This record gives sequence, structure tokens and C-alpha cells, in this order.
Amino acid sequence: MKRVLSHVVLPSAVCFVLTYFLSSASFSFGLAPFYGGAYLPMLSLCGNYLALSAAFLLARFACSRSWRVLVSAALLVLGAGLPRAVGVVRRRKIHSFYTVISAFFAELPSLFLFPASDWLLFLAGSAFSCLFCFLVLPGLNKLKRGVMLFGEWEAVVAALAAFALGAGSFRVAYFGVTPYYLLLAFLLPACFSLFSFGAVPLAFALGATAVSGEIAPVLAAAIACVFSEALKGKRALCAFTLLAAEGIVFLLLPKSFSPLNFLLLFSGGFIAAFLPDAFYRKCAAMLGRGEKNAPYALINKTRLEIVGKLGYIGDALRKTSESLCELGGGDGEEEAALRLSEEFAASLCEGCKGSRDCVRQGGGSTAPLFKSAIVRALKNGKATICDLPPYLNGNCHKAKVFLEALDEAAEIYKQEKERCAFRNEERERLAGEAQGIAGVLEVLRRDLRRVVSFDGKKQKRILAELRREGVVSYDAMVAEEAGATEVTVTLEEGRAQDPLVLETISRALDLSLLPEGISRLGAGTVAASFRSAPPFDAVVGQSVRIKEGSSACGDTKTITRLTGDRIMIALSDGMGSGEKANHGSAAAISLVENFYRTGVDEKTVLPLINNLLTMVNDGSFQTLDMCVVDLRTAVADFIKLSAPESVVKRREGSEVVEGGALPLGILREVKPSVTRLKLNSGDVVVLATDGVTDAIGADGMMRVVESGRTGNPQTIADNIIRDASYVSQADDQTVVALRLFKRVG
Repeated sequence: MKRVLSHVVLPSAVCFVLTYFLSSASFSFGLAPFYGGAYLPMLSLCGNYLALSAAFLLARFACSRSWRVLVSAALLVLGAGLPRAVGVVRRRKIHSFYTVISAFFAELPSLFLFPASDWLLFLAGSAFSCLFCFLVLPGLNKLKRGVMLFGEWEAVVAALAAFALGAGSFRVAYFGVTPYYLLLAFLLPACFSLFSFGAVPLAFALGATAVSGEIAPVLAAAIACVFSEALKGKRALCAFTLLAAEGIVFLLLPKSFSPLNFLLLFSGGFIAAFLPDAFYRKCAAMLGRGEKNAPYALINKTRLEIVGKLGYIGDALRKTSESLCELGGGDGEEEAALRLSEEFAASLCEGCKGSRDCVRQGGGSTAPLFKSAIVRALKNGKATICDLPPYLNGNCHKAKVFLEALDEAAEIYKQEKERCAFRNEERERLAGEAQGIAGVLEVLRRDLRRVVSFDGKKQKRILAELRREGVVSYDAMVAEEAGATEVTVTLEEGRAQDPLVLETISRALDLSLLPEGISRLGAGTVAASFRSAPPFDAVVGQSVRIKEGSSACGDTKTITRLTGDRIMIALSDGMGSGEKANHGSAAAISLVENFYRTGVDEKTVLPLINNLLTMVNDGSFQTLDMCVVDLRTAVADFIKLSAPESVVKRREGSEVVEGGALPLGILREVKPSVTRLKLNSGDVVVLATDGVTDAIGADGMMRVVESGRTGNPQTIADNIIRDASYVSQADDQTVVALRLFKRVG
């Protein structure tokens, strides 16, 4: 039953309706050039000759109510069936070209059966009908095979078909009501959704104008297309623009217009607006206009492959760390004593005159007699006569030789033990570094594991807006990841930094965007990247005063924009002052800055940096004071390692963020002090080194921050340094101030 419905009933119904409309598209002097444009192409595609032929004959007779037209249609059917019969006999498929040519020549005998003066119109109509079939057939064949690519030529053919259907549907009218309005109201939003232009609906309306001689249909369609273009092709709104356009035309050109046609306009728009998106996606895919997801799938596939490789490397590093943690400390004292006692028994007692008594005393071997002395010597690091047991002290003939050899063995054992301890310490450090790097790779894997989503509708909207502004863009890509929107467009090299491009793309997406970078592609084109701006931004001020009499500042600072719309301010104070302190603090800040740029958090980064610094520890250490502000959530993380207090200025008052923890580069294990605060627009964060807090303290910083009415971070930093240097210049003094503000626009 389902097969009969899909292969017989449905194609026959479609053939009947299309043939009825196309047959109704008759122009001046009775010319009807499209009547075969549904039957012959569908016959070539569907192949159900009997059902389609019956539907075609019925539609032609219902439209004309003429026996002459029915006989002519019957001859056309016989002519179309002849190549099919030849194909069945020869067991091969006949090209549809021969079906159309055979149908054309089969109609010619009707000129002799019904001689009339309009034979020239008949020949012209038949020829145009065959030509129309030839134009439509290639597109339908591609559509059936799923290889359609809707280009310029296909658009011309679609416009011609729309012209024919518009003319025919406008001719079909009952009691002043015509299906033309239902079809046009559906076609307009559907075409803007699929193609982003209104050429096909305009051609449909032009057909109505051609058969009626009135300008109203094409004028209404043109106004509706202008409205739809202004609405950026939003289907739900475009669906009802024709209602407004017909109302305007009715006021401009008063004419008889059935209210039922307004109902048809509303019905067609309602159907187009509320058909599911899956329907339009399927239609777009059939027409070759679907979203090109292959490059985007390749991007996500590549990301996942990198995730897998990072996972393998991380696992290898973790296994390496576990292997390094299995420390090789050499023999313990008991094992070494047992081995040495057996060696002494073999070398010293061999050939000794009193060895028989010693063997009896040791229970079958002299080794147990040596063991206690060896254990004490290894523990003390040297051998003395007091270490000998009473029996050996009074009876051993080689006691002096034994003590000399034992003292030498104890010294060798002590040196080997020190070397093993050093190797174990180095292995522990290497294991810590391997574990830290594995942690960094795991964070990168976590970030890359997120699948990036791409929005094809936004890409089309961007390209349409750029074209409207006269900007040539070859392609666009809109990706959304972790709450941020990233846009990449290909442009002519001269337009890459044009403010109009940024303004146009921001308007198309209704987003505030920031330029991110430009990549040259060659041949005079570039790829310009933009990223959605976070809700907040920050301005930073800094001030430094070097210790009196010092050649270089031992404090190092950094202000860095991190991935994920974050900003980091950090201070590191090296031990002492001068070049050496500057070198240590600069090394710490450089490591922090570079690791944080990868998006890794402090739980992973700081132990890794601490391990690196302890491996090159020359007796110095570095403090670390950091504040990382998320510009999307306005959350600030204060991370301190032996750093002094910080101050946060708010509208309702100021608060102190306490310092703590040991500095970097001393102990292998480090645990920073982490404080999280929610900031508001207008809040100011102040970080300072101990040269400032030792001089005026956190209370002095708060007094300076609150006494000034300015919110300028540079002025605040300068004022704090001024007060601190007035009190003392015994150490380097550095202040970094950050002011958070809400972005406008």
C-alpha cells in the first residue's frame, strides 16, 4: 500500500496539479507554451507510464474542456510511449531526449485532423513546450541523483518554471479566489530561507502580471522582497510581509480583491513560517544549498585526534613519573652486612690456623661472627676495635687486617649511600616535573575535547551584510566555543583593517566584536578573525621605585591578556635587590606568564614552576603575587606565595586580601594561598611588593586608595609609591593597580 501511494497516487496527483496550472498559462492569441512541462519530465523520472498519462490527459481536458486538446494530448502520450516500448523490447534505457522529440512529432497529425487557421500558434506552443522540458529535465535528473548544485543556470531555469506556474495559478480562479496567493505567500519566505534572495518569487509574480496585464502582482511581490531583505531573511517575519505588501498595493491601486485571497495569503505564510527547520534543511541539501559541514567536521576531528595524542603523551609521562618514584636506594645496612660478612669469611678465614674453632663458634660458618661488627661500622661510617665482638677480639689472628678492610668498606658504603640519596632526590624532582607536564597536557586535552559548533545561518547573514555594504568577502565562518563567538572572514587585503568590516559583522550578529588577528592567505586575500567582546574590560596602572643605591630593581611585574577572556596582573619579588634579585624574579614571572597563557590553572602551574626553580636553586627564593580576573564573570582569583596583603577598593569601602604561604624555590612541595572574590564595575585591585607594605602597611595602602576620589589606576599606583617612598626607600617598591569596568555597546 505504501509503495502504491508513493509510486502511483502521489506522482499522479502532482502531475495532474502541475499540468493543470501549466496548461492554464496561456498568453496573447491563445499561446500555451508550458503544457507538457510536468508530464514529460516526470515520465522520465518516475517511469509510471499509465498513471502519469491518465493524470496528464485528465488535467488537459479539465483545463480546456476541448476534444481537440484531448486528442492532441492523447497523441502526445502515444508519442512519449513509443521510445519506452522500444526500450522494453531492446532491454535498454532510452534517453529522455528521444521521449520529448517523439512526443513533439506525435502531436503534428492533429493539424490534419483539426485543420484551423491557428496552426502557427499550435506549432509554437508545442516547440516551446519541448524546449521547456529540455531545460527542466537536467535539473530534475540531478535532483533525483542527489547531485544538484543550485548555481546560476539552475536559478534561471527555476525562475522560468516559477514564471510558468505563477501565470497558470493566477489564471485558475473560482469566485475570485486563486491559488496564486497561497503559493506566493509560501514561496516568498521559503526562497529567502533557502537562497537568501527573492528572484524566484519575483518571477512567479511576473508570470501573473504577464497573463493579467496588471502591474499589481509583481509590485506587491517586489515590496514584499524589499521587506524580507530588510528583515534579514528571518522566516517567521518574512512569511507575513506579503500581507502588508498586498495591503499597500490595494491602497495604491484600488481594485476588486476578494477577502478570501487575504485568507490564502495568511495561510501560505503561516505554513511557511511554522514548517520545521528539518524540512528546510532537507530541501537545502537536495538543492545543494545545505551547510558545508565537511570542513567543520574535519576541524573537530583534528581536535579530537590531537586530544588522543596528548592523552598518550600524558600517560607516558605519568608512567615515567611512577617508574622514577620507585627509588633505587642500594643495599640496606643489614643486606650489606650479610654480604660483607660472607666475603670476609671467605677471604680472611681461608687457611687460618684457628678457623676450625671459629667455625664451631659461629655454628658452621665464621660469617655470623663478623656480622655484628660490620653492622656497627656501616652505621657509624668507620670501624674501631670496640666494634669487634669479644670472641674475635681475643681469638682472631687477623683482627687488624679485618678492621682495616672493614674501615675501608664502611667509607665506600657511606659514599655510595650519599650518591644514592642524591640520585633519589633528582629522580623525585624529575618525577614531579613529569607529573606536572602531564597535568598541563591534561588541561589542554580538556579544552580541546570540547566540540566547536558552527552556525551556517549566521555565516550567510554576515556575507549578505558585507555584500550590502559593498565589501567583497569570499567566505565566512562562525564558531561558538565556551560561551564565546569567533568569526573568521576572508577579505581583500586592503579591507582587512577597515572599521566598516568590524561594524558590519557586529551588526549582522548583533554582538560587540573585537579584532583578534589577520592571517595572509596569498593572492591578495587575508583571513580576518574577530571574537565576541566580554561584558567587562580592565585598565591597568603601574608604578616602580628602585631601592636607593641599587643598580636594578629586584621586583618584576607583568600584565597579560590570557585566553578565555581573562587578564592577569602579577608581581614577583626576588630575594634582596639588584641584578641577582631581578634575574630570579624575572625567571619566575616568565614561567608564570607562559604557562598561564596556555589556560592552565594555578593548581597545575605553580607546583611545576616551583620544581623548576628548586632544581636551579642557588640559595635565593622568589615571592609571587597574582590576580587573575575573568572578564566574562568579573570573578578575581588572588594567588599568593609569601606575598604581602593586597587591597580591593569598592564603592562601599575597601577590603584587604591576606597574604601567606612559603615563597617559590625553597621546598619541593608548595601550596599557594588562593582567595576568590566577585568584583563589580568600578572596583580597583591593588597589588604591591613588600617594599611598599613594610613602609606603610596594608592600612596605609587603604588610606591612600580611599582618600583619593579618582578611580584612575595609574594615579592610585603613583600615590601609593609616593607615600611609601616618603617613609622608606630601604627596598624596591612596585605597585600594580587594575580597575574593572563594564563595557558599553
